[in-house]
Amino acid sequence: MAQERCPVYTVSVVSRQEYNVVIVLKLRAESAKIPVYSIVVPPESFGVMYIEGESLPAVNRAVYGVKHVKGVMRGITNVEEVMRILRPTKPVVEIDVNDEVEIVADVLKGSRARVTYVDKEKGIVRVELLDSAFPMPLDLKISEVKLVKKSSQ
Repeated sequence: MAQERCPVYTVSVVSRQEYNVVIVLKLRAESAKIPVYSIVVPPESFGVMYIEGESLPAVNRAVYGVKHVKGVMRGITNVEEVMRILRPTKPVVEIDVNDEVEIVADVLKGSRARVTYVDKEKGIVRVELLDSAFPMPLDLKISEVKLVKKSSQ
C-alpha cells in the first residue's frame, strides 16, 4: 500500500516569532477545520516554517491575516529537504576535559582556555579562560572552539 503525502509549503515569518505563529495557526486550523496536517519549525529556523496542508489555498487561508507572517513561498517544498534540516548532525567530539582550546567565535576570539566539562549529546563545552585573574566558566558550542593542545593524561 503506497503512502500518500500531502504537499509541504514554506512560510516566511518574522524571526523569533515562529512559535507564536504556530500557536495561532494551530488554533485557527482546528476551529475553522482548515486541512492543515502538520506545522514544523526547524530548531535554528531564522524566520522559516514548513506547513503540510491539503493545498496551497488551504495554507493561504490558514495564514491569512496572522500577525508576524510575511507570506507563503511559491511552489511545493521537497520533503527530503525538510528532513535534511530536521535531522540533527552530531559534531565529532575530539575535545576532552583538561584540553587547551582557542575560542574562534564572539568577543573572546583568540583567547585560550582550558576545558572543564564536555557534553557530547548537546555539543557543548565548558571552559575557563587561561588569561583571566579568576576562574570564569563559559559554556560554548564545540564549533566555537578549536583544539590547541591535548591534555597529557
